Amino acid sequence: MSVSPTSTAGPGLLPPLADPGDKEAIRFGPRALSYRELAGVAGHLAGVVGSSDRVAVWATPELEACAAVVGALAAGVPVVPINPKAGERELAHIVADSAPALLLTAPGAELPGQLAGVPRVEVDLSARGGALPDEPPPEAPAVIVYTSGTTGPPKGVVLPRRAIASNLDALADAWEWTGDDVLAHALPLFHVHGLILGVLGPLRLGGSVRHLARFSSEAVAAELAGPATMLFGVPTMYHRLASDAERDAEVAAGLAQARLLVSGSAALPATDHERIAAATGQRVVERYGMTESLMNCAVRAGGDRRPGTVGPPLDGVEVRLIDDDGATIEASDDETVGEI
Repeated sequence: MSVSPTSTAGPGLLPPLADPGDKEAIRFGPRALSYRELAGVAGHLAGVVGSSDRVAVWATPELEACAAVVGALAAGVPVVPINPKAGERELAHIVADSAPALLLTAPGAELPGQLAGVPRVEVDLSARGGALPDEPPPEAPAVIVYTSGTTGPPKGVVLPRRAIASNLDALADAWEWTGDDVLAHALPLFHVHGLILGVLGPLRLGGSVRHLARFSSEAVAAELAGPATMLFGVPTMYHRLASDAERDAEVAAGLAQARLLVSGSAALPATDHERIAAATGQRVVERYGMTESLMNCAVRAGGDRRPGTVGPPLDGVEVRLIDDDGATIEASDDETVGEI
Protein backbone atom coordinates (compact mmCIF):
# COMPACT_ATOMS: atom_id res chain seq x y z
CA MET A 1 0.00 0.00 0.00
CA SER A 2 1.26 3.47 -0.87
CA VAL A 3 -0.25 6.70 0.40
CA SER A 4 0.16 10.11 -1.19
CA PRO A 5 2.01 12.61 1.03
CA THR A 6 -0.21 15.47 -0.11
CA SER A 7 -3.39 16.59 1.66
CA THR A 8 -6.21 18.50 -0.01
CA ALA A 9 -7.59 19.94 3.24
CA GLY A 10 -4.60 22.24 3.72
CA PRO A 11 -1.47 22.22 5.85
CA GLY A 12 -1.43 20.34 9.11
CA LEU A 13 -3.54 17.49 10.40
CA LEU A 14 -6.46 19.62 11.65
CA PRO A 15 -6.33 22.86 9.60
CA PRO A 16 -9.55 24.44 10.96
CA LEU A 17 -7.93 24.82 14.39
CA ALA A 18 -5.45 27.32 12.97
CA ASP A 19 -8.22 29.86 12.31
CA PRO A 20 -11.18 28.68 14.37
CA GLY A 21 -14.63 30.18 14.31
CA ASP A 22 -17.82 29.65 16.26
CA LYS A 23 -19.11 26.76 14.17
CA GLU A 24 -19.94 23.66 16.21
CA ALA A 25 -17.16 21.07 16.07
CA ILE A 26 -18.17 18.25 18.44
CA ARG A 27 -21.40 17.48 20.27
CA PHE A 28 -22.29 14.81 22.81
CA GLY A 29 -25.95 15.25 23.65
CA PRO A 30 -26.47 18.67 25.28
CA ARG A 31 -22.71 19.34 25.53
CA ALA A 32 -20.76 20.79 22.62
CA LEU A 33 -17.58 22.63 21.69
CA SER A 34 -17.21 25.12 18.87
CA TYR A 35 -14.00 25.19 16.86
CA ARG A 36 -12.91 28.28 18.80
CA GLU A 37 -13.57 26.55 22.13
CA LEU A 38 -11.90 23.33 20.98
CA ALA A 39 -8.81 25.23 19.87
CA GLY A 40 -8.65 26.93 23.27
CA VAL A 41 -8.92 23.65 25.16
CA ALA A 42 -6.37 22.07 22.80
CA GLY A 43 -3.98 24.94 23.45
CA HIS A 44 -4.29 24.43 27.19
CA LEU A 45 -3.81 20.66 26.95
CA ALA A 46 -0.86 21.09 24.60
CA GLY A 47 0.82 23.04 27.37
CA VAL A 48 -0.05 20.32 29.89
CA VAL A 49 1.34 17.40 27.90
CA GLY A 50 4.34 19.42 26.74
CA SER A 51 6.95 17.30 25.03
CA SER A 52 5.91 13.96 26.51
CA ASP A 53 6.92 10.89 24.52
CA ARG A 54 3.36 9.53 24.60
CA VAL A 55 0.10 10.17 26.43
CA ALA A 56 -2.82 7.82 26.98
CA VAL A 57 -6.48 8.84 26.74
CA TRP A 58 -9.17 7.02 28.69
CA ALA A 59 -11.43 6.78 25.67
CA THR A 60 -14.91 6.94 27.18
CA PRO A 61 -17.64 8.25 24.84
CA GLU A 62 -17.42 11.78 26.21
CA LEU A 63 -16.51 15.24 24.99
CA GLU A 64 -13.40 15.24 27.21
CA ALA A 65 -11.90 12.22 25.43
CA CYS A 66 -12.17 13.94 22.04
CA ALA A 67 -10.68 17.15 23.42
CA ALA A 68 -7.83 15.18 24.99
CA VAL A 69 -6.95 13.55 21.67
CA VAL A 70 -7.04 16.89 19.84
CA GLY A 71 -4.92 18.55 22.53
CA ALA A 72 -2.24 15.87 22.38
CA LEU A 73 -2.20 15.97 18.58
CA ALA A 74 -1.86 19.75 18.72
CA ALA A 75 1.19 19.30 20.92
CA GLY A 76 2.65 16.75 18.53
CA VAL A 77 2.51 14.06 21.20
CA PRO A 78 1.42 10.56 20.11
CA VAL A 79 -1.94 9.47 21.57
CA VAL A 80 -2.69 5.99 22.91
CA PRO A 81 -6.49 5.62 23.15
CA ILE A 82 -7.40 3.05 25.79
CA ASN A 83 -10.51 0.91 25.75
CA PRO A 84 -12.28 1.42 29.11
CA LYS A 85 -13.62 -2.15 28.85
CA ALA A 86 -10.23 -3.75 28.25
CA GLY A 87 -9.43 -6.81 30.36
CA GLU A 88 -6.86 -6.69 33.14
CA ARG A 89 -4.10 -8.52 31.23
CA GLU A 90 -4.67 -6.55 28.04
CA LEU A 91 -4.65 -3.25 29.89
CA ALA A 92 -1.51 -4.12 31.84
CA HIS A 93 0.25 -5.04 28.60
CA ILE A 94 -0.79 -1.82 26.83
CA VAL A 95 0.40 0.35 29.72
CA ALA A 96 3.72 -1.48 30.00
CA ASP A 97 4.29 -1.53 26.25
CA SER A 98 3.39 2.10 25.47
CA ALA A 99 4.70 3.62 28.75
CA PRO A 100 2.56 6.76 28.60
CA ALA A 101 3.84 9.79 30.50
CA LEU A 102 0.30 10.93 31.35
CA LEU A 103 -3.26 9.64 31.29
CA LEU A 104 -5.95 12.12 30.21
CA THR A 105 -9.46 11.41 31.52
CA ALA A 106 -12.83 13.00 32.01
CA PRO A 107 -13.29 14.40 35.53
CA GLY A 108 -14.22 11.77 38.11
CA ALA A 109 -13.58 8.77 35.86
CA GLU A 110 -13.09 5.54 37.80
CA LEU A 111 -9.89 3.80 36.73
CA PRO A 112 -8.66 0.23 37.19
CA GLY A 113 -5.58 -0.56 39.23
CA GLN A 114 -3.46 -1.22 36.14
CA LEU A 115 -3.39 2.55 35.54
CA ALA A 116 -2.47 3.52 39.08
CA GLY A 117 1.16 4.18 38.16
CA VAL A 118 0.39 6.62 35.34
CA PRO A 119 0.07 10.30 36.36
CA ARG A 120 -3.49 11.41 35.71
CA VAL A 121 -4.75 14.69 34.26
CA GLU A 122 -8.47 15.43 34.29
CA VAL A 123 -9.56 17.36 31.22
CA ASP A 124 -11.16 20.71 32.07
CA LEU A 125 -13.22 21.93 29.14
CA SER A 126 -13.39 25.43 30.62
CA ALA A 127 -9.59 25.83 30.55
CA ARG A 128 -8.14 27.79 27.65
CA GLY A 129 -4.61 28.12 26.36
CA GLY A 130 -2.73 30.37 24.01
CA ALA A 131 -1.69 29.84 20.41
CA LEU A 132 -1.27 26.26 19.29
CA PRO A 133 2.27 24.95 18.80
CA ASP A 134 3.80 24.67 15.35
CA GLU A 135 2.64 21.70 13.26
CA PRO A 136 4.86 18.62 13.73
CA PRO A 137 6.51 16.95 10.72
CA PRO A 138 4.19 14.80 8.54
CA GLU A 139 6.01 11.60 9.49
CA ALA A 140 5.63 12.22 13.23
CA PRO A 141 3.57 9.54 15.03
CA ALA A 142 0.03 10.73 15.75
CA VAL A 143 -2.00 7.84 17.17
CA ILE A 144 -0.97 4.42 18.49
CA VAL A 145 -3.88 1.99 18.31
CA TYR A 146 -3.58 -1.41 19.98
CA THR A 147 -5.05 -4.20 17.94
CA SER A 148 -5.46 -7.82 18.96
CA GLY A 149 -3.70 -10.07 16.47
CA THR A 150 -4.26 -13.76 15.95
CA THR A 151 -1.21 -14.57 18.05
CA GLY A 152 0.33 -12.99 21.12
CA PRO A 153 -0.63 -9.87 23.06
CA PRO A 154 -2.09 -6.73 21.41
CA LYS A 155 0.32 -4.81 19.21
CA GLY A 156 0.57 -1.05 19.00
CA VAL A 157 0.05 0.23 15.47
CA VAL A 158 1.85 3.55 15.00
CA LEU A 159 -0.06 5.82 12.60
CA PRO A 160 1.84 8.90 11.36
CA ARG A 161 0.17 12.24 10.77
CA ARG A 162 0.75 11.98 7.01
CA ALA A 163 -1.09 8.66 6.74
CA ILE A 164 -4.11 9.93 8.67
CA ALA A 165 -4.32 13.18 6.70
CA SER A 166 -3.98 11.61 3.26
CA ASN A 167 -6.38 8.77 4.06
CA LEU A 168 -9.06 11.13 5.33
CA ASP A 169 -8.62 13.27 2.22
CA ALA A 170 -9.03 10.21 0.00
CA LEU A 171 -12.25 9.30 1.83
CA ALA A 172 -13.48 12.87 1.49
CA ASP A 173 -12.97 12.62 -2.25
CA ALA A 174 -14.65 9.20 -2.47
CA TRP A 175 -17.68 10.20 -0.44
CA GLU A 176 -17.95 13.84 -1.57
CA TRP A 177 -17.46 14.61 2.12
CA THR A 178 -17.05 18.31 2.94
CA GLY A 179 -17.14 20.76 5.81
CA ASP A 180 -20.86 21.21 5.17
CA ASP A 181 -21.52 17.64 6.34
CA VAL A 182 -22.56 16.75 9.88
CA LEU A 183 -21.59 13.22 10.87
CA ALA A 184 -23.55 11.16 13.40
CA HIS A 185 -22.18 8.01 14.98
CA ALA A 186 -22.07 6.01 18.20
CA LEU A 187 -18.79 4.17 17.62
CA PRO A 188 -16.09 3.61 20.27
CA LEU A 189 -13.34 6.21 20.47
CA PHE A 190 -10.50 3.71 20.88
CA HIS A 191 -10.70 2.28 17.34
CA VAL A 192 -9.74 3.69 13.95
CA HIS A 193 -13.39 3.70 12.80
CA GLY A 194 -14.83 5.81 15.60
CA LEU A 195 -11.85 8.01 16.47
CA ILE A 196 -9.91 8.66 13.28
CA LEU A 197 -12.70 8.46 10.71
CA GLY A 198 -15.52 9.49 13.02
CA VAL A 199 -13.90 12.36 14.94
CA LEU A 200 -10.71 13.47 13.19
CA GLY A 201 -12.41 13.17 9.78
CA PRO A 202 -15.03 15.88 10.40
CA LEU A 203 -12.52 18.03 12.29
CA ARG A 204 -10.03 17.88 9.42
CA LEU A 205 -12.67 18.99 6.93
CA GLY A 206 -14.16 21.71 9.11
CA GLY A 207 -17.45 19.88 9.56
CA SER A 208 -19.20 18.69 12.70
CA VAL A 209 -19.56 15.39 14.52
CA ARG A 210 -22.49 14.50 16.75
CA HIS A 211 -21.70 11.48 18.90
CA LEU A 212 -24.69 9.63 20.29
CA ALA A 213 -22.75 8.20 23.27
CA ARG A 214 -25.08 5.18 23.14
CA PHE A 215 -26.58 3.78 19.94
CA SER A 216 -30.31 3.68 19.37
CA SER A 217 -32.27 3.69 16.14
CA GLU A 218 -34.47 6.50 17.40
CA ALA A 219 -31.45 8.71 18.23
CA VAL A 220 -29.87 8.03 14.83
CA ALA A 221 -33.12 8.86 13.04
CA ALA A 222 -33.53 12.07 15.03
CA GLU A 223 -30.03 13.25 14.09
CA LEU A 224 -30.52 12.44 10.41
CA ALA A 225 -33.90 14.15 10.43
CA GLY A 226 -32.12 17.18 11.90
CA PRO A 227 -28.65 18.53 11.11
CA ALA A 228 -26.81 15.25 10.44
CA THR A 229 -26.11 14.31 6.82
CA MET A 230 -23.97 11.17 7.27
CA LEU A 231 -23.95 8.10 9.50
CA PHE A 232 -21.02 5.79 10.25
CA GLY A 233 -21.97 2.40 11.69
CA VAL A 234 -21.16 -1.29 11.87
CA PRO A 235 -23.30 -4.22 10.67
CA THR A 236 -24.89 -4.89 14.07
CA MET A 237 -26.14 -1.28 14.12
CA TYR A 238 -27.50 -1.50 10.59
CA HIS A 239 -29.25 -4.77 11.43
CA ARG A 240 -31.12 -2.99 14.22
CA LEU A 241 -31.80 0.00 11.99
CA ALA A 242 -33.27 -2.32 9.34
CA SER A 243 -35.59 -3.96 11.87
CA ASP A 244 -36.65 -0.69 13.46
CA ALA A 245 -37.16 1.08 10.12
CA GLU A 246 -39.54 -1.69 9.08
CA ARG A 247 -41.75 -1.18 12.13
CA ASP A 248 -41.30 2.55 12.84
CA ALA A 249 -42.09 5.10 10.15
CA GLU A 250 -40.11 7.83 11.96
CA VAL A 251 -36.93 5.75 11.94
CA ALA A 252 -37.40 5.01 8.24
CA ALA A 253 -38.06 8.69 7.48
CA GLY A 254 -34.95 9.80 9.37
CA LEU A 255 -32.70 7.35 7.55
CA ALA A 256 -34.24 8.36 4.25
CA GLN A 257 -32.96 11.91 4.71
CA ALA A 258 -29.28 10.93 5.05
CA ARG A 259 -26.88 11.99 2.33
CA LEU A 260 -24.73 8.93 3.01
CA LEU A 261 -24.96 5.81 5.18
CA VAL A 262 -21.58 4.11 5.63
CA SER A 263 -20.96 0.66 7.09
CA GLY A 264 -17.59 -0.80 8.00
CA SER A 265 -15.51 -3.01 10.32
CA ALA A 266 -17.21 -6.16 8.93
CA ALA A 267 -19.28 -7.17 5.91
CA LEU A 268 -22.90 -6.01 5.92
CA PRO A 269 -25.18 -8.95 5.01
CA ALA A 270 -27.01 -8.61 1.71
CA THR A 271 -30.33 -9.15 3.49
CA ASP A 272 -29.80 -6.05 5.63
CA HIS A 273 -28.74 -4.04 2.58
CA GLU A 274 -32.02 -4.89 0.92
CA ARG A 275 -34.15 -4.38 4.03
CA ILE A 276 -32.76 -0.86 4.53
CA ALA A 277 -33.18 -0.04 0.84
CA ALA A 278 -36.79 -1.27 0.89
CA ALA A 279 -37.70 0.66 4.05
CA THR A 280 -35.84 3.91 3.36
CA GLY A 281 -34.82 4.12 -0.28
CA GLN A 282 -31.19 4.38 0.87
CA ARG A 283 -28.37 2.10 -0.26
CA VAL A 284 -25.58 1.68 2.29
CA VAL A 285 -21.98 2.38 1.22
CA GLU A 286 -19.30 -0.06 2.42
CA ARG A 287 -15.54 0.32 2.76
CA TYR A 288 -12.62 -1.91 3.72
CA GLY A 289 -9.66 -1.09 5.90
CA MET A 290 -7.41 -2.24 8.70
CA THR A 291 -5.95 -0.62 11.77
CA GLU A 292 -2.49 -1.03 10.25
CA SER A 293 -3.28 0.60 6.91
CA LEU A 294 -6.38 2.73 7.60
CA MET A 295 -8.91 2.57 4.76
CA ASN A 296 -7.93 0.77 1.57
CA CYS A 297 -11.10 0.61 -0.55
CA ALA A 298 -14.46 2.36 -0.56
CA VAL A 299 -17.62 2.43 -2.60
CA ARG A 300 -17.92 5.95 -4.03
CA ALA A 301 -20.85 8.18 -3.15
CA GLY A 302 -21.90 8.10 -6.79
CA GLY A 303 -20.79 4.52 -7.37
CA ASP A 304 -22.44 1.12 -7.51
CA ARG A 305 -23.72 0.30 -4.02
CA ARG A 306 -24.08 -3.43 -4.50
CA PRO A 307 -24.11 -5.78 -1.49
CA GLY A 308 -20.87 -7.70 -1.21
CA THR A 309 -18.53 -5.04 -2.60
CA VAL A 310 -16.25 -2.55 -0.85
CA GLY A 311 -15.45 -0.61 -4.00
CA PRO A 312 -12.15 0.20 -5.73
CA PRO A 313 -8.95 1.30 -3.97
CA LEU A 314 -8.87 4.83 -2.61
CA ASP A 315 -6.67 7.45 -4.23
CA GLY A 316 -3.08 6.82 -3.20
CA VAL A 317 -3.71 3.16 -2.38
CA GLU A 318 -2.61 0.16 -4.42
CA VAL A 319 -4.29 -3.22 -3.89
CA ARG A 320 -3.57 -6.55 -5.57
CA LEU A 321 -4.99 -10.04 -5.16
CA ILE A 322 -2.81 -13.14 -4.99
CA ASP A 323 -3.54 -16.85 -5.18
CA ASP A 324 -2.32 -19.61 -2.85
CA ASP A 325 1.09 -19.58 -4.56
CA GLY A 326 1.56 -15.84 -4.23
CA ALA A 327 0.96 -15.09 -7.90
CA THR A 328 -1.03 -11.98 -8.79
CA ILE A 329 -4.62 -12.64 -9.90
CA GLU A 330 -5.58 -10.68 -13.00
CA ALA A 331 -9.24 -11.81 -13.20
CA SER A 332 -11.82 -9.01 -13.22
CA ASP A 333 -14.91 -11.12 -12.52
CA ASP A 334 -16.82 -11.41 -9.24
CA GLU A 335 -16.16 -15.12 -8.81
CA THR A 336 -12.37 -15.56 -8.55
CA VAL A 337 -11.17 -15.93 -4.96
CA GLY A 338 -7.88 -14.41 -3.81
CA GLU A 339 -6.15 -12.82 -0.88
CA ILE A 340 -5.42 -9.10 -0.56
